[in-house]
Amino acid sequence: MFHDKEYWENYYNRKTKIDIGFDNPSSFAIFINKQLSNNESKLIELGCGNGRDSIFFSENGKKVLAIDQCKNTTNILNKINTNLTALDADFTRLTSDLDFEPDIIYSRFTLHSINEDGEDRTIKWVAETLKSNGLFCIEARTILDPLCGKGKSEGRNVWYTDHYRRFVVAKEIKDKLTSKGFIIEYFIEDNNLSIYKDDNPVVLRIIARKQ
Repeated sequence: MFHDKEYWENYYNRKTKIDIGFDNPSSFAIFINKQLSNNESKLIELGCGNGRDSIFFSENGKKVLAIDQCKNTTNILNKINTNLTALDADFTRLTSDLDFEPDIIYSRFTLHSINEDGEDRTIKWVAETLKSNGLFCIEARTILDPLCGKGKSEGRNVWYTDHYRRFVVAKEIKDKLTSKGFIIEYFIEDNNLSIYKDDNPVVLRIIARKQ
Protein backbone atom coordinates (compact mmCIF):
# COMPACT_ATOMS: atom_id res chain seq x y z
CA MET A 1 0.00 0.00 0.00
CA PHE A 2 1.33 3.42 -0.92
CA HIS A 3 1.26 5.97 1.87
CA ASP A 4 1.82 9.11 -0.19
CA LYS A 5 0.23 8.77 -3.64
CA GLU A 6 -1.00 12.37 -3.46
CA TYR A 7 2.55 13.60 -2.80
CA TRP A 8 3.88 11.98 -5.98
CA GLU A 9 0.91 13.03 -8.10
CA ASN A 10 1.44 16.63 -7.03
CA TYR A 11 5.19 16.32 -7.58
CA TYR A 12 4.76 15.20 -11.17
CA ASN A 13 1.98 17.71 -11.80
CA ARG A 14 4.52 20.45 -11.07
CA LYS A 15 6.75 19.16 -13.84
CA THR A 16 6.14 19.86 -17.50
CA LYS A 17 5.64 17.13 -20.06
CA ILE A 18 9.14 17.63 -21.37
CA ASP A 19 10.54 16.97 -17.89
CA ILE A 20 8.83 13.61 -17.53
CA GLY A 21 11.22 10.78 -18.19
CA PHE A 22 13.95 12.82 -19.76
CA ASP A 23 16.41 12.95 -16.89
CA ASN A 24 19.50 10.81 -17.24
CA PRO A 25 19.00 7.16 -16.26
CA SER A 26 19.95 6.24 -12.71
CA SER A 27 23.35 4.75 -11.97
CA PHE A 28 21.54 1.55 -10.97
CA ALA A 29 19.86 1.26 -14.37
CA ILE A 30 23.20 1.70 -16.12
CA PHE A 31 24.76 -0.92 -13.83
CA ILE A 32 21.95 -3.43 -14.39
CA ASN A 33 21.90 -2.91 -18.16
CA LYS A 34 25.56 -3.96 -18.29
CA GLN A 35 24.67 -7.25 -16.56
CA LEU A 36 21.88 -8.23 -18.94
CA SER A 37 22.20 -10.52 -21.93
CA ASN A 38 20.30 -10.29 -25.20
CA ASN A 39 18.25 -13.28 -24.06
CA GLU A 40 16.85 -11.20 -21.19
CA SER A 41 14.55 -9.04 -23.26
CA LYS A 42 11.35 -8.30 -21.30
CA LEU A 43 11.47 -6.07 -18.21
CA ILE A 44 8.88 -4.85 -15.71
CA GLU A 45 9.73 -1.77 -13.64
CA LEU A 46 7.90 -1.49 -10.33
CA GLY A 47 7.21 2.15 -9.47
CA CYS A 48 8.74 3.78 -12.52
CA GLY A 49 8.29 7.40 -11.37
CA ASN A 50 9.09 9.73 -14.24
CA GLY A 51 10.10 6.76 -16.35
CA ARG A 52 13.73 7.66 -16.90
CA ASP A 53 14.98 4.11 -16.28
CA SER A 54 12.15 2.48 -18.22
CA ILE A 55 12.90 4.73 -21.18
CA PHE A 56 16.61 3.87 -20.91
CA PHE A 57 15.92 0.13 -20.93
CA SER A 58 13.46 0.46 -23.81
CA GLU A 59 16.02 2.41 -25.84
CA ASN A 60 18.53 -0.35 -25.15
CA GLY A 61 16.41 -3.02 -26.79
CA LYS A 62 14.26 -4.25 -23.90
CA LYS A 63 10.49 -4.60 -24.11
CA VAL A 64 9.37 -2.70 -21.01
CA LEU A 65 6.22 -2.59 -18.91
CA ALA A 66 6.50 0.43 -16.60
CA ILE A 67 4.14 0.39 -13.61
CA ASP A 68 3.36 3.38 -11.42
CA GLN A 69 0.44 4.67 -9.37
CA CYS A 70 0.54 8.13 -11.00
CA LYS A 71 -1.58 8.37 -14.14
CA ASN A 72 -0.16 11.77 -15.01
CA THR A 73 3.18 10.14 -15.81
CA THR A 74 2.03 6.80 -17.25
CA ASN A 75 -0.17 8.63 -19.78
CA ILE A 76 2.91 10.46 -21.07
CA LEU A 77 5.15 7.39 -21.04
CA ASN A 78 2.72 5.51 -23.26
CA LYS A 79 3.60 7.96 -26.04
CA ILE A 80 7.40 7.57 -25.85
CA ASN A 81 8.26 4.58 -28.05
CA THR A 82 6.94 1.22 -29.18
CA ASN A 83 9.13 -0.75 -26.75
CA LEU A 84 7.54 0.92 -23.71
CA THR A 85 4.08 0.38 -22.25
CA ALA A 86 3.03 2.08 -19.02
CA LEU A 87 0.33 0.94 -16.60
CA ASP A 88 -1.09 2.95 -13.71
CA ALA A 89 -1.41 0.51 -10.83
CA ASP A 90 -0.32 -0.20 -7.25
CA PHE A 91 2.60 -2.58 -7.83
CA THR A 92 2.07 -4.19 -4.41
CA ARG A 93 -1.31 -5.54 -5.56
CA LEU A 94 -0.59 -6.89 -9.02
CA THR A 95 -2.23 -10.08 -10.23
CA SER A 96 -1.17 -12.78 -12.69
CA ASP A 97 -3.16 -11.44 -15.66
CA LEU A 98 -0.72 -8.83 -17.02
CA ASP A 99 -0.17 -10.74 -20.29
CA PHE A 100 3.54 -9.96 -20.01
CA GLU A 101 6.10 -12.61 -19.07
CA PRO A 102 9.21 -10.83 -17.80
CA ASP A 103 12.81 -11.99 -17.80
CA ILE A 104 13.67 -9.09 -15.46
CA ILE A 105 11.73 -7.33 -12.71
CA TYR A 106 13.37 -4.07 -11.69
CA SER A 107 12.74 -2.09 -8.50
CA ARG A 108 14.69 1.06 -7.79
CA PHE A 109 13.86 3.12 -4.68
CA THR A 110 10.42 1.52 -4.43
CA LEU A 111 10.68 -1.15 -1.72
CA HIS A 112 11.43 1.60 0.81
CA SER A 113 8.28 3.47 -0.31
CA ILE A 114 5.87 0.71 0.80
CA ASN A 115 5.01 -0.96 4.08
CA GLU A 116 6.27 -4.42 5.00
CA ASP A 117 3.03 -6.17 4.04
CA GLY A 118 3.35 -4.57 0.62
CA GLU A 119 6.96 -5.72 0.42
CA ASP A 120 5.92 -9.30 1.22
CA ARG A 121 3.15 -9.25 -1.40
CA THR A 122 5.55 -7.83 -3.97
CA ILE A 123 8.24 -10.45 -3.38
CA LYS A 124 5.61 -13.21 -3.55
CA TRP A 125 4.24 -11.80 -6.83
CA VAL A 126 7.73 -11.51 -8.32
CA ALA A 127 8.51 -15.12 -7.40
CA GLU A 128 5.30 -16.26 -9.09
CA THR A 129 5.64 -14.01 -12.15
CA LEU A 130 9.27 -14.15 -13.23
CA LYS A 131 10.26 -16.72 -15.82
CA SER A 132 12.53 -19.49 -14.61
CA ASN A 133 16.11 -18.15 -14.50
CA GLY A 134 14.75 -14.58 -14.48
CA LEU A 135 16.28 -11.73 -12.50
CA PHE A 136 14.88 -9.56 -9.70
CA CYS A 137 16.97 -6.38 -9.44
CA ILE A 138 16.54 -4.19 -6.35
CA GLU A 139 17.98 -0.92 -5.09
CA ALA A 140 16.58 0.55 -1.85
CA ARG A 141 17.59 2.68 1.12
CA THR A 142 18.54 0.67 4.19
CA ILE A 143 18.54 1.33 7.91
CA LEU A 144 22.19 2.45 7.59
CA ASP A 145 21.14 5.43 5.45
CA PRO A 146 21.75 8.83 7.12
CA LEU A 147 18.09 9.76 6.59
CA CYS A 148 16.93 6.86 8.75
CA GLY A 149 15.86 8.35 12.09
CA LYS A 150 15.08 11.80 10.71
CA GLY A 151 11.54 13.18 10.65
CA LYS A 152 8.45 11.73 12.29
CA SER A 153 8.51 8.09 13.33
CA GLU A 154 5.59 6.09 11.94
CA GLY A 155 6.57 2.57 12.95
CA ARG A 156 9.48 0.16 12.65
CA ASN A 157 12.16 1.81 10.48
CA VAL A 158 9.51 4.17 9.07
CA TRP A 159 10.21 7.90 8.97
CA TYR A 160 8.16 10.67 7.42
CA THR A 161 9.79 13.91 6.24
CA ASP A 162 8.25 15.34 3.08
CA HIS A 163 7.11 11.83 2.19
CA TYR A 164 7.07 8.27 3.53
CA ARG A 165 10.17 6.09 3.72
CA ARG A 166 10.54 2.66 5.33
CA PHE A 167 14.22 1.88 5.50
CA VAL A 168 14.77 -1.79 4.71
CA VAL A 169 16.93 -4.28 6.59
CA ALA A 170 19.30 -5.79 4.04
CA LYS A 171 19.55 -9.24 5.64
CA GLU A 172 15.77 -9.51 5.89
CA ILE A 173 15.40 -8.83 2.16
CA LYS A 174 18.02 -11.47 1.36
CA ASP A 175 16.30 -13.99 3.64
CA LYS A 176 12.89 -13.34 2.08
CA LEU A 177 14.28 -13.84 -1.40
CA THR A 178 16.13 -17.04 -0.58
CA SER A 179 13.02 -18.41 1.17
CA LYS A 180 11.19 -17.97 -2.16
CA GLY A 181 13.86 -19.95 -3.99
CA PHE A 182 15.97 -17.11 -5.35
CA ILE A 183 19.74 -17.32 -5.63
CA ILE A 184 21.50 -14.09 -4.65
CA GLU A 185 23.98 -13.43 -7.47
CA TYR A 186 25.02 -9.95 -6.40
CA PHE A 187 24.72 -8.06 -3.13
CA ILE A 188 26.16 -4.83 -1.77
CA GLU A 189 25.12 -2.41 0.97
CA ASP A 190 27.03 0.85 0.80
CA ASN A 191 27.00 4.56 -0.01
CA ASN A 192 28.54 6.25 -3.09
CA LEU A 193 26.23 4.20 -5.30
CA SER A 194 23.30 6.55 -5.83
CA ILE A 195 24.48 10.11 -5.19
CA TYR A 196 22.09 12.93 -6.04
CA LYS A 197 23.21 16.49 -5.25
CA ASP A 198 23.93 16.49 -1.49
CA ASP A 199 22.22 13.14 -0.87
CA ASN A 200 24.55 10.14 -0.64
CA PRO A 201 22.31 7.37 0.68
CA VAL A 202 23.31 3.96 1.95
CA VAL A 203 21.50 1.52 -0.32
CA LEU A 204 21.40 -2.17 -0.93
CA ARG A 205 21.76 -3.51 -4.42
CA ILE A 206 20.61 -7.05 -5.11
CA ILE A 207 20.46 -9.18 -8.22
CA ALA A 208 18.51 -12.34 -7.41
CA ARG A 209 17.92 -15.16 -9.90
CA LYS A 210 14.79 -17.31 -9.83
CA GLN A 211 15.62 -21.02 -9.87
